[in-house]
Amino acid sequence: MLFGAAKKQQSGTHFTLDYGEQSVVVELRPNPRAKRYILRLDSKARQAVVTVPKGGTRKQAERFARDQVRWIFERLDRLEEPIPFVPNAEIPLRGISHQLVATGAARGGVKPASTDVGLQLQVSGAPEHFSRRVMDFLKKQALSDFRGRVAVHAAALEVKPGAIRLRDGKSRWGSCSSNGTLNFSWRLILAPPDVLDYLAAHEVAHLREMNHSDRFWAHVQDICPAYNTHRAWLRHQGGQLWRYG
Repeated sequence: MLFGAAKKQQSGTHFTLDYGEQSVVVELRPNPRAKRYILRLDSKARQAVVTVPKGGTRKQAERFARDQVRWIFERLDRLEEPIPFVPNAEIPLRGISHQLVATGAARGGVKPASTDVGLQLQVSGAPEHFSRRVMDFLKKQALSDFRGRVAVHAAALEVKPGAIRLRDGKSRWGSCSSNGTLNFSWRLILAPPDVLDYLAAHEVAHLREMNHSDRFWAHVQDICPAYNTHRAWLRHQGGQLWRYG
């Protein structure tokens, strides 16, 4: 049978979807702010995620996922393997590939270096702390870049942002709260700088318009004229950023 039915739920928020001889776990995530069912892939966990809007039901969510089963498995087949933060792995920093190298030194943190064999991130410390040190370095770089770009865009729009925080949420690259706090995914430090800049512009524009109206997009265009290009990059290539870590 080509299109299998969903099995009984594994937990309150998960069920398994069959497709021929293959199967995939589907996670249901209620979101009272969502206006419709949304399907995406979690490339790191290699599972599907359905956002369930306010008033939505489990039965409707499962039907929605089953209707998209071919798309789910076609996309899963195209996913590349995860890339953990381990010695000799290649990861992007601001869109440019760097090799992770263990220096063997007890101290020194993480330092970018240009060598005869290419760009590297040279990581000191004990082997068991290697991954955490890389993660901490990337988050520090992301926070610095976001603070710089937010300051530029906030000055242009004459707004005053609140705190700037990093998140690793899988449903949004950034957000702006009602008190002016701006949240961003640290993974944008892996993307080309113009993409990070677009996210900063996008969330700063929400300090003028807490919606996605024409006026909002006009503000985005004023401070990031090529935003459509960078927005398209996120749509088509942003999922690759979840491979790392």
